[in-house]
Amino acid sequence: MDICLSQGLDNSFRENWMSMDKEESGVKWQFFASQSGMYRMFPGVAQERCHDYDPRLRAWYVSATTGPKDVVIVIDSSDSMAFRPSTSPLTLMGLTKEAVTSVLWTLTHLDYVAVVSFATLAQQLTIQNKNTLIQATRDNIGALTQEVRKVEPNGHTNFEAAFRTAFDILRRSEVVSRTAGCNKMVLFMTDGEPTRGEREPEQLTQIISSLNQREDGSKFASIFTYSVGELADTTITKKIACNEGGVWSEVEMAGTASLAEQLSQYYDYYGTLREGQGQVIWTEPYMDAFGAGEVITGAKAVYNTTTVPQRLLGVVGIDVAISATEKITADKQDLLDTLRRRSSSCADIRETSECELEQLRQKVYEQGTIRYENNSAKWCGPSLAQECTLPVAEQCDNQYQQYSNCRNHSTEKVDYVAASCCSRYDEPCPSFTTRISSSLQLLSISVTALLSFLYVYMIQLP
Repeated sequence: MDICLSQGLDNSFRENWMSMDKEESGVKWQFFASQSGMYRMFPGVAQERCHDYDPRLRAWYVSATTGPKDVVIVIDSSDSMAFRPSTSPLTLMGLTKEAVTSVLWTLTHLDYVAVVSFATLAQQLTIQNKNTLIQATRDNIGALTQEVRKVEPNGHTNFEAAFRTAFDILRRSEVVSRTAGCNKMVLFMTDGEPTRGEREPEQLTQIISSLNQREDGSKFASIFTYSVGELADTTITKKIACNEGGVWSEVEMAGTASLAEQLSQYYDYYGTLREGQGQVIWTEPYMDAFGAGEVITGAKAVYNTTTVPQRLLGVVGIDVAISATEKITADKQDLLDTLRRRSSSCADIRETSECELEQLRQKVYEQGTIRYENNSAKWCGPSLAQECTLPVAEQCDNQYQQYSNCRNHSTEKVDYVAASCCSRYDEPCPSFTTRISSSLQLLSISVTALLSFLYVYMIQLP
């Protein structure tokens, strides 16, 4: 359906492309990634085979939907994490390391991050001897992933120590201004229940609530909890998330993809609950996945503001070759400072109803797809199952043609059949294309503004 609805973007991409001075601007790709994972890019790139490129797990997508943020990832490293599920060649610890590494690479230089490992005690995995959050530059993420790989299962399970350490890091970081200064979150993973520290559920949740409360009574951070493995206890992890207005997920470890997807999808929480339109964000330089060399990406989240609440449609982006900026300045730090200053706007999160939170809790992320399940084990309150309704697959306004009718095709003819399916829609969907196209134009202006700023900045240097 997203392929059909986004067809109109091809004209916008083409017109934008023709209006640009590609040599001066360095523009390589224009693209749109939908919330379902559909990726439309211009110019197209011929490929020998389809691969597992999921745009929703790319740093530019996560950053555009969440804005700058502070993230503390807390991983269980107790003895039980040495268990190997029958469906996996890796232990729970091995699967968790792979998933955490994947999540770390979704962060950008606009974010700050820390990783905590806990068993009988809890400790921060440090680099550069810093016991605070660190800026999520590519160099720092590379060093932090090396520390994650060193973690080995050993000891008991102490939830209390884990949360105390996580919130200590967040508070120390604020004192020394080592923070994005925006939204904060704790991602907590375990395969069991506490066997050391406070173990009684009511007392433990009270301790965590106290740690997570500011002087004005507001929450310090959003908490996302994950019960890892089919044998994991779910009672306490679910209670912690429900009590703190967060989201709990039960992850059956068939492979790293399911946990990596679940962990990374915290952005959906912020993308769904965000107030107002997304701002343009800029990534630091990285190697393009489609062979364009080193690029920076300008990206912007796009919302359907005609719905209440507004709905995330996806992220539109433009890749710019780093060679275009090097013509103006070869100083990488000047470039990075400029990119950060132009991407520093925080994402405002609005007040939410219990039913909105329950909809997020009932979402299932699985091998690149999103679906809702009415799982009684996930409802935070028994009465909410009757009070709240779950979303159904949305179609374009005034469209009645079921896309499922078009699915009976062979993979060899998928492009042709999809095009024929799209033509069966009685009317176009102008609002969908218009919203994304207007954001694309804003990005084009941002590219020009960025290069102009760098040029003026360099002229003014002594």
